[in-house]
Amino acid sequence: MGLLEILKGEQPGLIRSLLNYKNIGQFGEYSTEFALTNHNLEGNLFVLKNLYLPTMSGTTEIDLLMLHEKGIFVFESKNYSGWIFGEANQRYWTQSLENGTKNQFYNPILQNASHIRAVAKFLDKPVYAFTSFIVFSERCTLKKIPEDTGETVIVRRPDMLKQLRIQLNVRSPIYSFEELQQMADKLRSCTGKSEEEKRRHVDNLKTKCPICGSDLVLRRGKYGPFYGCSAYPKCGYTRKL
Repeated sequence: MGLLEILKGEQPGLIRSLLNYKNIGQFGEYSTEFALTNHNLEGNLFVLKNLYLPTMSGTTEIDLLMLHEKGIFVFESKNYSGWIFGEANQRYWTQSLENGTKNQFYNPILQNASHIRAVAKFLDKPVYAFTSFIVFSERCTLKKIPEDTGETVIVRRPDMLKQLRIQLNVRSPIYSFEELQQMADKLRSCTGKSEEEKRRHVDNLKTKCPICGSDLVLRRGKYGPFYGCSAYPKCGYTRKL
């Protein structure tokens, strides 16, 4: 948390932070939402959070989505520490900690791409109308990651607004305020879900492939048991136990 960013209104101050802190993951999402909604961006915009959109396999949860007159931006927050390594097409990325521990997590580019497909279908918009922002914690170092493209930006949270402004500065408005409002009204039906609906979403993640929606089955490989997509070899999704 930087003093200059707090003074500029780009990050929440100490009191706001204490009042809104529940856990590291939740606070990371709150900090991103604060940066987007605290009059830090020019132009007409709507920001929605915790969207549960329908998919072939149930629902998918989106951390934050911004409808802006210059485009639609989907944010995926990753609150990891340590060094982060990953390639664009790798199924899993690696977190390397100071004590030598290495952990794998699902490729956030692929993860957010599935989110964007769900939003695109729900709003009846083409996938190319969306920009994916992968926002990592300031507690990590992005050691080896893919370069940004026109479709995907990978950034640490303190640099998010800078990169977002760069994106917006080279674009022209494409949505009227009325169009933004219509999309926001439609998406609001996907927010405010009950605890029971959220529980069903989590339970569904344990049994369904997030890529194609097929059932996950327990398999045993060289390095032990794992979950694999039942549509293999058409779909090669796997997940550690």
